[in-house]
Amino acid sequence: MSALSIDSLMEYVEALAEIQPYSGWRNSATSGELEAVEYVADVLESFTNLSQTGMTVQQEEFYVYMATEVWETDLQVRVDGEEYEVPVNAPRGHRDDTVLAASFDSDGNLGDQERDPLEVTGPVLVLDSEREIRSLAANEAEGKIVFLDYALVDRTLIHNTEAQRRAAQVLEACPRALVLVTSWSPNPGESHGSFAYEGGPFSEVHDNATPIVVARLEDMADAGIGEIGDLERFEEATVVVDTDVLSPAQSRNLVAKIPGRDDSQAVILGAHVDSPNNPGALDDGSGSAILLEIARVLDQTSYVPGVTTYLVWFGSEELYLYGSNAFVASHQDLLDRTIAMLQLDCLTRPLDGLTGTVTFTYWSYGRFDSTAYPLHDLLAETAGDLEIETHGHDELGPTSDNTPFSGFDVPNANLIYWVNEEAQAGGIHNAGFLHSPYDTPELARESSDALMDMARLALGTLVTLAEERPDLGPTDPERDRAVFVGTHTEPIYMGPSALTDFAMALEHSGLDVDLIPYGASPSPDELQGAAVVFALPTIDYPSQEAGSVGQYDVAWTEQEIDRLRQYVAGGGLLVILNSRHRLKYGYPPLDENEDWSDMNPLSEVFGVTFYDGATWGEIGQPGDHPLVQGLETLRLAESNGVPFTYQRGDSLAFMYGDPVVALVPYGENGGEVLVFGDLGILRSTWDTDTPRNLQLWLNLARYSLER
Repeated sequence: MSALSIDSLMEYVEALAEIQPYSGWRNSATSGELEAVEYVADVLESFTNLSQTGMTVQQEEFYVYMATEVWETDLQVRVDGEEYEVPVNAPRGHRDDTVLAASFDSDGNLGDQERDPLEVTGPVLVLDSEREIRSLAANEAEGKIVFLDYALVDRTLIHNTEAQRRAAQVLEACPRALVLVTSWSPNPGESHGSFAYEGGPFSEVHDNATPIVVARLEDMADAGIGEIGDLERFEEATVVVDTDVLSPAQSRNLVAKIPGRDDSQAVILGAHVDSPNNPGALDDGSGSAILLEIARVLDQTSYVPGVTTYLVWFGSEELYLYGSNAFVASHQDLLDRTIAMLQLDCLTRPLDGLTGTVTFTYWSYGRFDSTAYPLHDLLAETAGDLEIETHGHDELGPTSDNTPFSGFDVPNANLIYWVNEEAQAGGIHNAGFLHSPYDTPELARESSDALMDMARLALGTLVTLAEERPDLGPTDPERDRAVFVGTHTEPIYMGPSALTDFAMALEHSGLDVDLIPYGASPSPDELQGAAVVFALPTIDYPSQEAGSVGQYDVAWTEQEIDRLRQYVAGGGLLVILNSRHRLKYGYPPLDENEDWSDMNPLSEVFGVTFYDGATWGEIGQPGDHPLVQGLETLRLAESNGVPFTYQRGDSLAFMYGDPVVALVPYGENGGEVLVFGDLGILRSTWDTDTPRNLQLWLNLARYSLER
């Protein structure tokens, strides 16, 4: 503990926050994120003791659906005949809608990475009141550079629908360019630019012409600007933007493996290296720095952990947990021997008058009447020994990169400096300065005591786990296996790591959940003896531009089909799943899945054919088979079902007379194929405390074990 240094921690935080300033910083799946990964790798390489004891460092690449690369931004203003340059950043486009995201590509051509800056000049129009927005007429701002007080569209202060309405009205006035101006405020109830760089109302408003940049009022001081009203002094402005939206885009994790005295078990500590298109000193430069500091301390003290330790810097967390989902998919053997996983995300600086507490959040089996979570107790005890005041919080939902580990029954928690009054302040992001242009090292220093406490608790937890090797499993020992075949399922949110409640229902019932990831074919040994096998939908990321990444297609091979057929012929239970759209956690269905029909080469072996027809609504009526006993209705994802026919078997649930779920017999050894026309039946929507289809999931787990 004495080797931990706040100066060292802050050095790492500052270095990460300085990467590509005002050009996207460490924005997810961009050159800035790659630069951050390479910085961390270079620091790790300097730890000679760790290298000599066998530490390995590896980048692991994966695709995300969409990302925005900011190449160049500039703002020049003229005041009293003098020219001034103001640093600006371009906001990130929509995460999942390519049409909306195209508005944030400077040439509107998704997929290319050519430098093609867009430069516009014009007189200035300032909008600093709601009245001025409401009075704007269509085309009234044509040819002008509009400077808009961001507080007027800040969705943490006004309802998102109203914020989007105002954003749309500003764009309907056809400005030549739009400058969103944020201002510093540490006071609750006032804007400090939350989501100005990403996730703001303009990302939800379709406009293909207007370049948008974000400027901090404080960066205009040299031009004599001290408050929003001073913007009226601007005579003319020039805006330069060069951005590219890529779909798909490449991201990566950085994994450092530090050998322990015993390699049969492991501990994983994680943080996310990307930022939400801002300096990201707090979120999550702080967690990334703590991991580096732990590595430095291990190197300096020559301490060898009792078990092998993995330090993982996840990429693209800010696009919603891409890196950790990719990690769990590709490290199945490691998960089976992991004692626990601890995520460090993240430090904050509470608004004035609010209080912060070092908090660990976790996802218990509370939906299954089992709220005990041994890792919670261990963290609380370790914090008590270190005299650190903490609070444990059972989330029962996704929080950070620890969440995907719940899909594989790995004890996990997220360590965060939490604002106690976050609900009253408009959410955890707005209660501090997360996802804000003011997420800077200066604010991290103001919370340096909390940063040290988080580092001490992380290091203390690592030592406790590595030396005591406690059994922290929240469920009973597994009695059998459930194998998910994701061979042709590229979107990482359509497997057990994101079908978390469903996976936890299987685990709670006694099934060990395993995944055969995208691109890996199932072997006979992986299928042999499994209580149930899930064939996930065929779906890939469509390429948006010829010649870009993503020129591939998914298709079952004859060998893969035969292996699944043999599994069923031997008496196994195969669940075939399809999906009309790409799904992502509790989001509404996203873009259409052009590959839905590619499930037919597999399903037709068992007499099941999917066809292009009317999709179902939200509710299907179940029958009386043991698989659907206790259900009054069945929740489907809206318009996501793929209709199907079958030659023999039983329909277990119907929608307007069409089968929603069917059970098909196969072979002479009691083999069965369970068909779900909608993968959405297995996911939570987060709009209820108890998942609507929970009883079905428990029925399926029981049926798999007892049949």
